[in-house]
Amino acid sequence: MQRVLMIKAEHKKWAELIFNPYISHLLHKDFNGFYVTGTLPDLEKYPGLIITPNHFSWWDGFITYYLIKKISRRRKIYTMMLEDQLKRYWFFKKVGAYSINQSNSVSIARTLNYTRDVLNDDKNIVVLYPQGEIQPLNSEDVIIKPGLKLILGKNSGGRYVLPLALKIQYGNNRKPNIAAGFGRLFTADEIISNYDAFIEEFKLNINRLKANSDFDKCRNLF
Repeated sequence: MQRVLMIKAEHKKWAELIFNPYISHLLHKDFNGFYVTGTLPDLEKYPGLIITPNHFSWWDGFITYYLIKKISRRRKIYTMMLEDQLKRYWFFKKVGAYSINQSNSVSIARTLNYTRDVLNDDKNIVVLYPQGEIQPLNSEDVIIKPGLKLILGKNSGGRYVLPLALKIQYGNNRKPNIAAGFGRLFTADEIISNYDAFIEEFKLNINRLKANSDFDKCRNLF
């Protein structure tokens, strides 16, 4: 039997009707607050948008999904996910997850082409993790892979990239807080011409969030 070289997303309304309240319940149950530093971006404004969170925990996909849904109810979310994980948690493809197999060059090419096709529809947002794997939040050596640049390397006009930093922080309550902060918006041309500038901003945005421990003036999404 021929092996499937990538798993495509299959958005289903019934799945969202289950998943959205489940995620809200899960986060409210396990966390004290969900704080966003700085100004919330207008996600409706930018077509061909890629959001790039850091990847430090099992929670990252849930947190990012909840955050986007709170900011924009119109945009459809597509999330790039490791193939072995998506096979294990098959339900996620029903809410926009699609696969990448980093050890198979043909699968990688198909995933990159599929991502470009998704971005051609202005109502879609793609979430991908430039680190490619979980890296500790306090790691001094944040490794960024070239996948984002490869996606934007063909017919990338009118596309945008928005870094997102996430962290989980314990304080005076039994349950920790979620904190998130958006970085500087990049055009696709900026990414292609100077990928190092994106990498620098991605790291700086994480460090800005790590340095912020006072959420009194931040927006709480709970």
